[in-house]
Amino acid sequence: MKDLDGRHVVVTGGSYGLGKEIVRGFLREGANVYAIARDGDKLAAAVDELRTDARARRTVEGVQADVSDRASISSAVEAIAARAGGLDVLVNNAGIVIPGYFETLDVADFETVARTNYFGAVYATKAALPYLLKRTASAVTFTSSIVGHKGAFGYSTYSPTKAALIALAEVVRSELKAKGVQVSVLCPPDTDTPGLAAEREIRPHETEALAGSAKLMSAVDVAACFMRGFKAGKFMIICDTVGKLLYRLNGVSPRAVDLFMDATVARARKAHPEGV
Repeated sequence: MKDLDGRHVVVTGGSYGLGKEIVRGFLREGANVYAIARDGDKLAAAVDELRTDARARRTVEGVQADVSDRASISSAVEAIAARAGGLDVLVNNAGIVIPGYFETLDVADFETVARTNYFGAVYATKAALPYLLKRTASAVTFTSSIVGHKGAFGYSTYSPTKAALIALAEVVRSELKAKGVQVSVLCPPDTDTPGLAAEREIRPHETEALAGSAKLMSAVDVAACFMRGFKAGKFMIICDTVGKLLYRLNGVSPRAVDLFMDATVARARKAHPEGV
C-alpha cells in the first residue's frame, strides 16, 4: 500500500516503544492514526508528542482499550470506524512477554501472554475486518518476532504466541488476498524500548546470551524498516541481518540452528551455574 495520505490507520500498543514509532511513521505518510493502549496516561502523553508529526488536516488520536478484553477492543475499533467513516489499515502491535524457565512459570503466565499477543490480534482483526472489506484496498499487519520462527530458551510463554501470529497471518493472507486486503508480518529482533529494559531485568541468563548474538535495534530503525516493507507490499518483514539468517537457515537446517543455540546456552550455564 503505497499511498497512505488520508487513510485511517489503527495501531494497537501505540503508546510507547515500537508502537509509537509506527504511529509516527504513518503520520508522516499523511495518514490519520488512532493509537490504542491500556494505559491512559502514557497514551495521552504519546499523542501530545505525536501531534507534531501529523500533516495539515490530518489527526492522531488516542483510544484507551485492552486488546486482551474482546469487548473492550471491539468497542474501541467500532467507535473509531464510526468516527472516521471507515478503516483502511490495522496494525496489531500490542504484545507482552513473561520470560522464565518453563518448569517454574505458572500456567496463568501462559494464558496472560496468549490473551494479549494472540487473541488480542484475533479480537482486533475480527472487529476491524468488516470495515476493511468495504475498501477497495486495505491492510492488516501482525507484529510477531524473530523468535516466532524459532522457539528460544526462556520464551515458552512468548515464542508460541508469535509463531501462532505468523500462521494466522499466512491463513488470513491466503483467504483475503482476492478481496484486496494486504497482509504483512513484522518480525523484529530485540528492540531498544522501555519494555525490553524491564524484560532484561528478569529474563534468564541463557536467554540474555542468545539475544547477545544479534544486534539491538532502535525502535526508530525497526519502524522505518516496517514502513518500507509495508509500502512495498511485503508479507514477511525482517529488519536485521541475524534475523534474516536465522529465518533462512532454520528453514533449511533446523539442526544447525539448534547446535548453535545449545552451545550458547551451555556457555551461559557454565558462567551462571545457579540457573533454574
